[in-house]
Amino acid sequence: MRLARAAVETGDILAARRLAQRALASHPTEAVASQARALLQQNDVAWDLLRFGVAAALCFIALVLVAVLRSGHS
Repeated sequence: MRLARAAVETGDILAARRLAQRALASHPTEAVASQARALLQQNDVAWDLLRFGVAAALCFIALVLVAVLRSGHS
C-alpha cells in the first residue's frame, strides 16, 4: 500500500488502483484491506455523473438536429 499511496501522490491513479487491487488479491490484513478499499473507492469513476453527462449531450444533439431540420423547411 505504500507504493499505491506514492503513486497517488505522483498523480498516477491507474497504477495506484492496480497496486491496491493486487494488495486486496493477496489476502492482506484487515488494516491493509481497508486502506486498499478506501483508495479504490476514492478514485473510482463517478458513473452516475458520467451517465448524466452523456444523457445531457444526447439531448443537446437532439435539440440542435431539431433546430437545423426546422430551419431548412421555412
